[in-house]
Amino acid sequence: MFGLALQTLRHRKSGFVASFLALFLGAVIVAACGGLMETGIRASAPPPRSGTGHAVVLFSPIEHEATRLVSLSAVFGGIAAMVVVFVVGSTLAVLVQQRMREMALLRAVGSLPGQIRLLVVSETLVIGALATALALAPGHYAGRLMLERFAEGGMVSPEIPYRAGWIPLVTAAGAALLAAVAAAWIASRRAALIRPAAALAESGLQRRWISAPRLVFALLCLAGGTALALVTALVMPGSVAASTAGPTAMLWASGVALVCPGLTGALIAVLRPPLRLLPGPACGLAADNVRARAVRTAGAVTPVMLATGLAAGLLYLQTTTDASARDAARDARTRAAVSAPVAVAPAGLADRTTVHGPAAVTVGTAGAAGTAGTAGAADDRAERVVTVAAAPVAAAPVVAAPVAPVMAAPGGGARAASSGGGSADAWINFLLAGTIIGYAMISLVNTLVVAASERREEFALQRLVGATTGQVMRMMSVEALLVAVMGTVLGSLVAAATLVPFRLALDGRWLPGGPVWIYLAIVGLVTALTVVATLVPVRLALRVPPAGAPAAP
Repeated sequence: MFGLALQTLRHRKSGFVASFLALFLGAVIVAACGGLMETGIRASAPPPRSGTGHAVVLFSPIEHEATRLVSLSAVFGGIAAMVVVFVVGSTLAVLVQQRMREMALLRAVGSLPGQIRLLVVSETLVIGALATALALAPGHYAGRLMLERFAEGGMVSPEIPYRAGWIPLVTAAGAALLAAVAAAWIASRRAALIRPAAALAESGLQRRWISAPRLVFALLCLAGGTALALVTALVMPGSVAASTAGPTAMLWASGVALVCPGLTGALIAVLRPPLRLLPGPACGLAADNVRARAVRTAGAVTPVMLATGLAAGLLYLQTTTDASARDAARDARTRAAVSAPVAVAPAGLADRTTVHGPAAVTVGTAGAAGTAGTAGAADDRAERVVTVAAAPVAAAPVVAAPVAPVMAAPGGGARAASSGGGSADAWINFLLAGTIIGYAMISLVNTLVVAASERREEFALQRLVGATTGQVMRMMSVEALLVAVMGTVLGSLVAAATLVPFRLALDGRWLPGGPVWIYLAIVGLVTALTVVATLVPVRLALRVPPAGAPAAP
């Protein structure tokens, strides 16, 4: 089977490009995170021993920062590994579906299900070994760059040197190959277990998409997403709501992806009648194509939904957090929770005095028998009310202290607003979001390219019965726009199911914070990728004469 796998790779090089890119990027990220983990472990090593044999206790903040670096890199590397399994599995599933007739013929001539799986796993291992070998050196330098950015953002001390040996490289290679094997094993399951006759029938036009395991996992993901959304909105305080909002986006996206063929069929039923009313044969033919190929169309809609939903959800999580922080800082200027000693005069004040005044409390020098109190803010946006609890003290100097912006701390206290840690957290969140979105884009382009390339025979038949190249291109343009619209609708629902509970937990509002151009840019980019990834392979396929299209590689 290994020799057959090499022959398959030689004749289907373009089909494995997306899997190679996904494994390469995954190995780079895992190697970088492994280097950061080793750096953190070495920086937090036990202190040296003194000459008496006792450990010298050094209370350094570097040890705490190193521990945080280890946990951060472990989480980031784990997320990257899971995303690699998902993306490589989806790209391989598309290839396996395209090769269903080939798999059926192998089964018909006596190949066992285990041999079919071994074929797919061997192909993936060859791709994974090549991608991992090329990714080790870039991964080492990527870890150094990430450490520098963490230091610039204030997450770790610049004094921590980057020290990564051979262990992270070996770990990255093993993790990438393990992810490749797991993805290939998952993708080859149906091709290995289906009967040869059923495989030949499905290679023409697939109609069955649901199965018991798929339905169970879909219900679990949707139920988990619903539960986390309720917990985010009703239970979690605003300061830690992001810890459940991120997993909510992943669960909703996974659940919708598993039932995407059914949702795509419903959207096609809604969009098809008005589309057929438009002038020209391209619109009607495109509507009929997506209806007849609903399951295959869902395979193209799914990555569009993932790219749109995850990009909008994860990016707006950060912008909503920033917008809520800005609103809280603005409100804190009018309702500050400040506790500070304030000297007031004279000594004959009552036990509690209410003073109406501006944000700066200015008090003259008190006499020898003056009083001092603790000022706390009672709010009113129109005027500030400062309550002073009096207590006899000695003479105090003049106090002129402006009220500083204060933000609520996770424990219920207060902390001064600052931007250093927030910018570092934002950079980390955008890095995670960019990684996941990048993988979703790779899956999107690969799925659409493979889906368009496998229809060469259909395009050749249309040209043989009189269709022109322009008519075929217009038909595929309408199909690409339909896929983009359906994927955008489903992705927007995923993003809304993530962002609405999160914003409710932050400040009780419904709409996410941040500029609307981010959403428009996401939709525009995904739509452009969908159209280009669809039309470019179609145009290349149409360059082959109709009679030679079935034999083209």
